[in-house]
Amino acid sequence: MLSALLNSNEPGRICEIVQPGNEFEVHTDFSWVSVPDDTTPNDRYNPDGTISKYDPLSIPGFAEHAYMVARGIAYQSIGNQLDMLYREIKANGTISTDGEWFNHIVSVKQAIPKDDPVKVLEWNVQHWESVSGNTAPV
Repeated sequence: MLSALLNSNEPGRICEIVQPGNEFEVHTDFSWVSVPDDTTPNDRYNPDGTISKYDPLSIPGFAEHAYMVARGIAYQSIGNQLDMLYREIKANGTISTDGEWFNHIVSVKQAIPKDDPVKVLEWNVQHWESVSGNTAPV
């Protein structure tokens, strides 16, 4: 079991999680409760003492919009894309569906399909872990 810090002014919000024995003195608006070991600060503490696990797919707008943010990251900068086009034109005199830029765009669209929020979430988690070196809190 872990200890979670709750704020009575924000019902259900877990402010912090610590190992038992590492709790600290808090204002009367806060309280410590025991929670399961797999609890994260993203989860919700329910009035009956149970935990609702964080589910990004249930966030309003995630399914409709998360792919745009993920693709914006994956496409890389306009400068990098222009450099891909420049190298292809310099080497071949034109751009084609076999070139570096086109294949890059296709790979992003395949990895982050706008009609599959689960796959978008998977890409986001993988990307976050690759840049942070941490396991994503999902």
